[in-house]
Parts: sequence; structure tokens; C-alpha cells
Amino acid sequence: MAANTYKNSANEAGLESEKAGPVLLPWLQGSITLSEIFQDGIPARHLPKIAFSFFLCLLYIGISHQSNRTVQKLNRAKTLLEDLRVNYTTQKAELMFNSKQSEMAKQVEFMGLMESETPPQKISLKND
Repeated sequence: MAANTYKNSANEAGLESEKAGPVLLPWLQGSITLSEIFQDGIPARHLPKIAFSFFLCLLYIGISHQSNRTVQKLNRAKTLLEDLRVNYTTQKAELMFNSKQSEMAKQVEFMGLMESETPPQKISLKND
């Protein structure tokens, strides 16, 4: 059986990779040399400005997320309101239809109740 051995990586074999990342804006990369500006690290005088800019970015992102959530809630409430309005209109129309005298007569006919054909009479009481 063969013994286990490590594979040689490309760097150990002398084949160093000179592959650099993609350059998005070559003219910007050539004009701004950040390595010269920050070779000793970030100057302390810039830290408050950087922190404030970072805070403003976070605030902007938070406000935009909040506004998107509010718009979504409004849209959901709008569709719910429209559904409720349609249900109300439908139920009101059904109630108006079912409360007509002819419909009521049809609904109570199975109980043996019939519509009176004689007009109602006025009952008067004599005061003693």
C-alpha cells in the first residue's frame, strides 16, 4: 500500500499566482492611491467624520426599511378594506332582498304560515 503524502500547492511549487481581482474603474484606481494616504493607518483626525458618515448610512438604511414596511402595511390594509367593503355591500344587498314581504312569505311558508288576505282592523278601547 502507498503512503499518504501531501500535495504540493501552487505557491510551494514556485508557480505563484499573479491573479488580481477585477478592476471596476481603472481610471479611479489610478487617480486615488489609498495605500499612500493610509500607509501609517487611518489618521485619528478622520475617525469622527468616518464614524458620523457610518452612522448616517445606517440611519438612512433603517429609515428606508421602515418606510418600505409602512408602505407594505398600507397596501395590505387597503386590500383588506376593499374586501370588507365588498362583503358589506353584498350582505346588505342580500338582507334587503330577503327582507321583502314576498321573500319573507316564501321563507315561512314551510311552517304553515300564510299571508293574510284581509286588511288589519283598528282596535279601539272604550275608556270607562
